[in-house]
Amino acid sequence: MADRVAWGEGKTAVVPELAEPFARLLSLRRPVEATPQIVHGDLTGNVLFAPGQDPVVIDFTPYWRPPLYAEAVIIGDGLLWHEPAPGLLVGGKGDPRWRQMLIRALIFRLVALSGLVGPSWRAGEKEAARFLAVTEAAEHGTYEGRARP
Repeated sequence: MADRVAWGEGKTAVVPELAEPFARLLSLRRPVEATPQIVHGDLTGNVLFAPGQDPVVIDFTPYWRPPLYAEAVIIGDGLLWHEPAPGLLVGGKGDPRWRQMLIRALIFRLVALSGLVGPSWRAGEKEAARFLAVTEAAEHGTYEGRARP
């Protein structure tokens, strides 16, 4: 469902704490054309590394989306949860569709999180602050880093 909402192929409600960043992200989403293919839609945290070994991709989550979107999910996850360095809001190798892919990636994560936590969620303010900060970065094209809430 989160993937379909991100691409404007479905609608859903989110928990109240995430309603503001969700509405802002939806207002930023514009039509975008890109050729889909099978991509790993949840690569963050699903690559294992060991000294002297090749990386191993686990838990393949197939999506029929543009490769640039899969990249945006990884960057979005970094912006939200992995304390990236300032300036990470770069991706797509200059592709003009990059910002729209990142907006969709953030919608995807927000809707997925909302669906996982449900209406009894108690940690919502911290996550809402994360999503608001990254939404603002996507909106303005700059990211200066932030203290972890």
